[in-house]
Amino acid sequence: MDLRDTDPYALAGVRRWATGQCPHLDIDHLADMLLVVDELVANAYTHGGGPQRARITAMTRPCRVVVEVDDLSTTHPHAQPPAPEFHHAHGCGMFLVEELADTWGVHENHESGGKTVWARLSCGTRARAPCR
Repeated sequence: MDLRDTDPYALAGVRRWATGQCPHLDIDHLADMLLVVDELVANAYTHGGGPQRARITAMTRPCRVVVEVDDLSTTHPHAQPPAPEFHHAHGCGMFLVEELADTWGVHENHESGGKTVWARLSCGTRARAPCR
């Protein structure tokens, strides 16, 4: 999905697009994937100079989804546990990604001059039951 020249109001459309890419997921796996998509795209708006593209690779056997978001920044996100000050509006997102994804990472994106943040979520793991 091309996200260049969009603003955070595009997140609802990103969620609709992501849902359509993964009709085989059960409700729990879909909810986890949508939280990860939301977080990666929101981080690109907040910290990455704006998202450029989002990609989803969905496999049914094994049931696995890879979410990738390109942005313009070279700064890597960190998954740190949330601080005890719960009144802060930010700071927990990558910790959630860390908890929901099997694995996640960052690599340079030479095309944009920024980076790609990705996360892989599988079903049939400690985090979620097997999908249909």
